[in-house]
Amino acid sequence: MPGPAPVWDYLVGSEFGHYRILSKIGSGGMGVVYRAHDAHLEREVAIKFLHPASLANEHSRRRFRNEARALSRLNHPNIATILDFDTHDLCDFLVMEFIPGITLRDKLFQAWFPEKETLSVGIQLAEGLAAAHDHGIIHRDLTPSNLRFTDDGRIKILDFGLAKLRYLGIGSETVSDVHSLAGTLPYMAPEQVLGAEVDNRTDIHAAGIVLYEMATGLPAFSGADRPELINAVLRSSPGPATDRNPTLSPELARIIAKCLEREPDNRYQSAKELAIDLRRLQSDSWSGTQPATSSHGWRFRTSLWIGLTALLAVIMVLAFRKSIPGQPSLAAIPKSKQLAVLPFTVPEGDAETAAFSAGLTETLTAKLTQMTRNPDLQVVPAPEVREKHIATIDAARQEFGVNLVLHGNLHKSGSQVRINFILVDPQTRRQLRANSLTIFAGDAFRAEDEVVRGTIEMLGIENLMQPGTPGGHGTQVAGAYDYYLQGRGYLQNYDRDQNLESAIQVFQRTLELDKNYAPAYAGLGEAYWQKYRANKMSQWLQQSRDACRAANRLDAQLPVAHACLGNLFFATGKYADAVTEFSAVLQNEPTNDAAYKGLADSYEQLGTLPQAESTYKQAIALRPHYWAPYNWLGVFYYHQARFHEASEMFRQVVALAPDSVRGHFNLGASLVDEGLYDESIRASQRSIEIQPSDYGYMNLANSLFFLRRYDEAISAYQQSIRYSENDPLPWLGLGDGYYWAAGLRNESATAYQKCSGIASQELVTNPNDSFALGILAICQAMLGQKKPALDALSRGFQLAPSDPFLMFQAALVHNQFGQPDETLRWLSKCRSVGYPLNKIRDYPNFQPLRSDPRFQALLRAP
Repeated sequence: MPGPAPVWDYLVGSEFGHYRILSKIGSGGMGVVYRAHDAHLEREVAIKFLHPASLANEHSRRRFRNEARALSRLNHPNIATILDFDTHDLCDFLVMEFIPGITLRDKLFQAWFPEKETLSVGIQLAEGLAAAHDHGIIHRDLTPSNLRFTDDGRIKILDFGLAKLRYLGIGSETVSDVHSLAGTLPYMAPEQVLGAEVDNRTDIHAAGIVLYEMATGLPAFSGADRPELINAVLRSSPGPATDRNPTLSPELARIIAKCLEREPDNRYQSAKELAIDLRRLQSDSWSGTQPATSSHGWRFRTSLWIGLTALLAVIMVLAFRKSIPGQPSLAAIPKSKQLAVLPFTVPEGDAETAAFSAGLTETLTAKLTQMTRNPDLQVVPAPEVREKHIATIDAARQEFGVNLVLHGNLHKSGSQVRINFILVDPQTRRQLRANSLTIFAGDAFRAEDEVVRGTIEMLGIENLMQPGTPGGHGTQVAGAYDYYLQGRGYLQNYDRDQNLESAIQVFQRTLELDKNYAPAYAGLGEAYWQKYRANKMSQWLQQSRDACRAANRLDAQLPVAHACLGNLFFATGKYADAVTEFSAVLQNEPTNDAAYKGLADSYEQLGTLPQAESTYKQAIALRPHYWAPYNWLGVFYYHQARFHEASEMFRQVVALAPDSVRGHFNLGASLVDEGLYDESIRASQRSIEIQPSDYGYMNLANSLFFLRRYDEAISAYQQSIRYSENDPLPWLGLGDGYYWAAGLRNESATAYQKCSGIASQELVTNPNDSFALGILAICQAMLGQKKPALDALSRGFQLAPSDPFLMFQAALVHNQFGQPDETLRWLSKCRSVGYPLNKIRDYPNFQPLRSDPRFQALLRAP
């Protein structure tokens, strides 16, 4: 829920000098805008009251007054005139021309624009900008919300509140220097995001984004959160406008693309040039020289009636396109569908709306996963997308190897919400299908149901969901479900403490509205658990346990309640309890991929290896065309030193998902342990080409290490650490690299100490982690800490007496302390359980044993 409104939200009826406040119009980053009556000139005006932070001191206020007067000299039919700047009772305000009508954002909210209207608006926008630029004024915050239509259809540029003046003798000053990133992020040019010098071409970039959105109905740039959006603006280019609107003329798409060039020198160099090209295209369209948009138009209009909780309109673009004669045929949807659902974005940046959107994405993914009883559909689980921070089409292709990506955006305007969702081929980035719907903002039930229904139609699959199946709303209170979706959304970025606080707050509000809402307790349990992971305070662990159990008491069949407990038990080393909970999840939701993995991992940690292997194979049988279960089984085989079988599984991953970075780097890992170093290097390099990662570089480094290319291995380990500083394994590898590289042994101690510290911290969370104990023992041994190293080994063998990796680690520890008999005993045990001969042969630590006949016999043994 929003916090208390600022005091200036309650000014209606007040008088400021000769201005009487009539009604609130809206608010923005720098202040709140009201409609007011000017008693001196008997006219209506718009008054913008400035946030106190916008003017930091008296010098800033004087400069702003001068700049406002300079701006008031602008006189152009496409610019809303600034009339005055004044102060009353220490409140600074701008007085502007009042323009009745609606904004471009409002129109975009209702429908797309036909090309004829896009050209008309674009020309007016370019000519208004040209006039401002001629006066040395750069707007810096052009968005659809800052463009308003007059009653006669003319466009007016509003709100020069972030303008930059260049030629007025005042210096290159910004109206709002206190804003470190002035502007509205999705509409900002790269140089503006970087805080570099801006000029006229910065406004041209923003104009291109506005034109792109008018022409396609979709934002040019999107991201799951602010960092992802910044990355998109700085490093990517939007897909061609014709991909999203095939009826668009190639020439208008070219004009838009030129505006959106990342390098300012490649854009139009002036707004006048842009206006000339737009007018030429408009003239050619009228004369018939340039093929115009279909007479049926791109825009689909419908009357909207706002009911208290009723659906206002559902605009099905797919159906609309089919009704247009001569429309290009729709691209085929692949029969075998491997789908990733990306977090829906909110261009306006409102935190609560963004959280609602992220929660909607997660529940949509969960419901689509229930459709995977259809063998032709595989859906990447939402936790996988969340944990890997996947927010772009390219990242989804690289990480998961999918052949379909669903992404979208959500716009909120007053009591309405518009949701656009698009199905894309990630290989070509071509839009395959698109849907849009407009609903009442308070009807979260309808939002989810309609998005699910629309997505199923776009995918061309049968709706297998029945009323009351798992994944339903779980409450009859619409407001509670709204808060629940917000909470799930905040958990999408659980690595930020503020998001966890927000998640806890909205889940608690959910329960205030519906005290028997079991999924909200499960969400609260997850939020508390993430708090514990962040700061290790035991109070959060207990609260997590209490919330998960409350969910389970309210609904003993609820999958998310059992999953909540299962994840909690697994993470705290209570593997038998985790088995019980994950089994309960699968009884009620047999398509839950995460539960299969949790169950199999729990069996593995308990040492009941046949059950673990069987569970992984059940997951494969459920989804034979989905790469992830093969990857899970490959990792299981790897842990059991069954490296050839692991490689076969990872090859299957790569066959099903050729661009899966995980498939390639896991294949690189298993090939190292098969002694196929050159092939491992190729697999690891391929993973890095797709997407650089910690394990891609680490597996590359391991191959280089065993080939005695220590300097190259050190460099690769350092790259791995850049991507995962809190993983002990690359620190161990880096220590080994320094230890064996010529003249660098003294550098190894720092890396081993870092490895030891990270492994020790992991054991605080889970004292039953035998893998972490083995890593800790090696690092301590390399640091000469004999007793702690042997103690760690002893604890590890109590937990996993048959672990081949732990046996090998024991051999390394005893070797480091000059105990050849113990070293050879453990190496013999390693070989007896199938540990690869090449690792024993090629590990440089065992060089002192090469002259020992027992070691030579071990190397010759089959």
